[in-house]
Amino acid sequence: MAIRYYWPMVAAAVGFRLVLVLFGGDLHLASRPEVSTPLTSLRRLAEGYWLKQASMSPYSGSMYHGSPLLLSILGPLTSNRSGGKHAHVYCSLIFVAVDFLAAMLIRGTGRRLQMSRNRSLKSLDLTKAVNNSANVSAGDIASLIYLWNPWAIVTCVGSCTSPIENLMVVIMIYGACSRLAPLAAFGYVMATHLSLYPAILIVPVILLLGYGPDAPPTKVFLVKSSSDSKSGMSEYERTSLKVQRFSWMTVLHFIFWLFIWSCYVLLLSSMILKKVGGLNEMFEKTYGFILTVKDLSPNIGVLWYFFAEVFDFFRTFFLIVFNMNILFMVLPLAIRLKHRPCFLAFVYTAIVAMLKSYPSVSILFFV
Repeated sequence: MAIRYYWPMVAAAVGFRLVLVLFGGDLHLASRPEVSTPLTSLRRLAEGYWLKQASMSPYSGSMYHGSPLLLSILGPLTSNRSGGKHAHVYCSLIFVAVDFLAAMLIRGTGRRLQMSRNRSLKSLDLTKAVNNSANVSAGDIASLIYLWNPWAIVTCVGSCTSPIENLMVVIMIYGACSRLAPLAAFGYVMATHLSLYPAILIVPVILLLGYGPDAPPTKVFLVKSSSDSKSGMSEYERTSLKVQRFSWMTVLHFIFWLFIWSCYVLLLSSMILKKVGGLNEMFEKTYGFILTVKDLSPNIGVLWYFFAEVFDFFRTFFLIVFNMNILFMVLPLAIRLKHRPCFLAFVYTAIVAMLKSYPSVSILFFV
């Protein structure tokens, strides 16, 4: 059952963003460390685009550390324009559309998860729970929370590229829940290209593609099947309780498209950086910048303060410790939550929000 007045509330959220973008004046959010980071700053992107237009590498110096694709898409919109409008307004309008698209994909993901949950409950003869869950649409609630979250609104109008990164993660999860391997692969490649940390989401994506959306643990179905066999349930009814097998073909299809999209993104990046840089410099200034925490300007994380105080002799050791700390949690959580891959993706994202090099409020509202 859909929420009453859902679309008016969506329109109000989008309209509120447009009012802030067009008539809010300069809110000075782009200079706030809670909103903008060295990786997502639109001002840094404008500087990188200016360097590229001057036939220099956009990664010269220590200003730009983002994707060459964003440089080509958003860069022309950051140049000076007439008409009394700030150049970044045009980028903010794109971010409004990106937020709306992300909310619709979140809505679709929530509906698919709810349908999967209802099927599992019916298999366990929990019809009362199915009827209760059918009264509220989880996807509608999740999308409205996303659109009306204050941090989401601040990020959208705060002149940073975080909404695009979040959209790619949502595309990846939606594609995996829908078992659309090309879409999931596209979202994963783009999310990892824009920010290194979504790479660990490969585990829940493969589980989603292989097993489908979240379901009760396997042992619940086994106990139910055992009890029903004793009570004289027919063979046809017992087969409906069998646990879904892992779909290797879907995963292989995903890996194929992963390779295709990766080659395509690298080819485009190489073409954009032709004569003004190269892929080696791109990897060094993006992924290397993330892993080595070279920018110690204050943010809402803890790494900048820690590495500002630590002796240089111990810096390499603690860089390895902090980066490996995320990877150490991947396997245990995957084993424990393999029957709930969407929730596993949420847990991974929450861990990244606490331990990433340059966090912002954009990832806080996303989890």
